[in-house]
Amino acid sequence: MVESTTTVRHDVTVDFGCIELTGALVHDNKNRLLELEIAEGPAEAISISLQAYGLIPEPGNVFIKDWSEHCGLTARLAQAGLVMPVRTLTVGPNFSTAYEVRVTL
Repeated sequence: MVESTTTVRHDVTVDFGCIELTGALVHDNKNRLLELEIAEGPAEAISISLQAYGLIPEPGNVFIKDWSEHCGLTARLAQAGLVMPVRTLTVGPNFSTAYEVRVTL
């Protein structure tokens, strides 16, 4: 029997600051992905890959950017009890903030 590396929590509302979307929050631990699957269209990416900077999150964790449309997203997800911040990172030429978070679905 193959053990699943995917966890799903249904009927989750994610506050993106300018819009709230409701769907299934899916955490793929093997691929270090977190996304919100919504009925109205394609899945909304929550996590981001920082492999270009040589960074890979620990098992059970993902990276979330804190710029552009995701500004403040980590704090709102933590307040909702969906993630727990582990560390703060500064990445890229603009010294942008990203967070490594433990997914707590």
